[in-house]
Amino acid sequence: MSFSELMPMDQKDYYIKKSFIIPLVLDTVLLIILTFLSYLNRSPLYERGFLLSASLIILFVCLESLQRKVSLSPEGLEIKKIGRKKFLNWSDITHLGCLTLRHRFYLLLTTKKGFHIISNAYGNFGQLVSDIISFLPADKIEIEEGVRLQANTPTRNISDLIAAWLAAAVLTGIIAFKLFAPP
Repeated sequence: MSFSELMPMDQKDYYIKKSFIIPLVLDTVLLIILTFLSYLNRSPLYERGFLLSASLIILFVCLESLQRKVSLSPEGLEIKKIGRKKFLNWSDITHLGCLTLRHRFYLLLTTKKGFHIISNAYGNFGQLVSDIISFLPADKIEIEEGVRLQANTPTRNISDLIAAWLAAAVLTGIIAFKLFAPP
């Protein structure tokens, strides 16, 4: 058996957009630096506690975002998050719906045992939606019209991106103040 036979050539993987991952990693690093500086400067206990808590939370969010993956294959769809994997056979999906909140779009995959959500935070989201639609038997599954629209013109959510870059700028300013402000 060759290596190419072991690798699923028909599998497509989708990850969280790099345009969001980059500022999120930067925010995480800057917040950890700020936390470290607060301990070096012997800042008040409440400040150190708050920064440590915030650092741990954003570190978890960052690691979760880096680990998230949706894989599509002829057999089904796999949603991978930190510490969990969920595989859905195409035949188990009974309904493909959507929910739009401002510029956030959520793809709702209903199965016989529950439902699963995929957000538009994934890169190449329109192609992801198109690929999911192409794998589903259209005659057996109800696919909402809003889902088909997302395949052609996906909703763009730049508010999270702007917030992440703004947080990086604010954290950089606070770090500069802590480093260069007179005691």
